[in-house]
Amino acid sequence: MTLIPVETPEDFLLAQQFIIPHEETCASLASLVRRKSDKLVFITTSDEPVVSTLRLGSGTVRPSAYSTTDVLGILNLDSTIYHCIPDPSLLDADFLKEQLPYHMKKPVRCISGEEKATNFLIEIFNLVNGGFDTAAPTQPPKIIYSYKMMRWLSASEAGVSKPPAETVLSGGEEIIRCTEHDMEILHPLQKDYMKEEVAVPGRPITDAEVDISLRQILKNQLCFALTVDGDIVAKANTNAIGINCVQIGGVYTHPLYRRNGYAGALVQALCNRALRSGKKPVLFVKEKNMPAFTLYRKLGFEECGRYTIAYY
Repeated sequence: MTLIPVETPEDFLLAQQFIIPHEETCASLASLVRRKSDKLVFITTSDEPVVSTLRLGSGTVRPSAYSTTDVLGILNLDSTIYHCIPDPSLLDADFLKEQLPYHMKKPVRCISGEEKATNFLIEIFNLVNGGFDTAAPTQPPKIIYSYKMMRWLSASEAGVSKPPAETVLSGGEEIIRCTEHDMEILHPLQKDYMKEEVAVPGRPITDAEVDISLRQILKNQLCFALTVDGDIVAKANTNAIGINCVQIGGVYTHPLYRRNGYAGALVQALCNRALRSGKKPVLFVKEKNMPAFTLYRKLGFEECGRYTIAYY
């Protein structure tokens, strides 16, 4: 087994082929592959690549050093670790504990992805953060959040004659697409969302962190907000635009305006936009958040797995 950087155009084509069957549970990683991140590595079966070919959309083929049968997984080696590891039992944990320090340039702050593989990586990166000094204590996550992964079903997939009815608003509301000019008015909702959903115990959410997060969303993602009499009271956005999937997140409604169908209307608007672009919507919801889970079921989503995010 070895770690190989994803570097060439052929490597990225191979990474896409490997990820697509699993993309519903690794949309963030798929987004990085699509954008050709320089922090991706293959986990492969051996040190000796097997020359193979990649079939392109036009029907032509191009040589590649590896085939999908040689790849056991893909990692994004940054402060946030995204991954696609279909079967962690095939990986050599001791090898990864030995080799990963040579590839890591910064401490891990978050591991995010499918539950089983995330739990496997937590054990590995506990030691990476501890410097691999056997005399030093490991660095476990400060908090681990568990989620249900959900994917949108078309009417035919769901076995119904027509899609779910659109959310009907009572009047006086409007859904708008947000731009970077809306950062200031979105800031309070985004900060409250981050406090409720992603805060790490003992680490307060700062205004600077909120602004960084918002700026990235408004620059690279699709963000909708719902206004009541001109005031923004709810928001939702994509947080990953992958190869065939779009991941929805950042759903938050001001407490005074909840139970009015606003979250459902925003998620539905994002779904409609994703479907028009030919991509399938996916999302994840905290396991204990049954109101949100029930809402997403009504909008046409079904549970498709478990997702875990560990914050250090």
